[in-house]
Amino acid sequence: MKKNLMYIAVLGTFTLASCSSEKAPQAEANTTTETTAEAPAADHISHMASTATPADLMTADGLPKDLVCMVNNAYMGGKKQFPVEFEDKMYYGCCEMCVKTIQNERQVRYAADPVTGEEVDKSKAFIALKPGSANGEVLYFASEENYKKYKL
Repeated sequence: MKKNLMYIAVLGTFTLASCSSEKAPQAEANTTTETTAEAPAADHISHMASTATPADLMTADGLPKDLVCMVNNAYMGGKKQFPVEFEDKMYYGCCEMCVKTIQNERQVRYAADPVTGEEVDKSKAFIALKPGSANGEVLYFASEENYKKYKL
């Protein structure tokens, strides 16, 4: 019995300490009432997002902010992140630990524009995949123009 309790305690500690995109914000969506007709459409959109590449997702505003964990500075493979409203701005994190970090640590909400070095609020930044990144690293730019300069 003691071994089982100790195993559960250790497992629980590792589970709580891990910062994983597996704790998807869909849990929030599950708490809302969905009709049967809406569910297949939502599942289809979710599947499409997970198979899209970052290049496919780039818009005039950059990568969609809700697909980027702003604590890990990483594109999360098309999975929607937890929205974190702070001071009337919207940030995103991949897990509950990231949510708390965004709320409590100013330096996580800002980055340096790679072109100008100026401080950029991640909630307003033009976000793009870092060239050559194999693990989804992103960069934050003050504007699309700065991103275009960086690409040259």
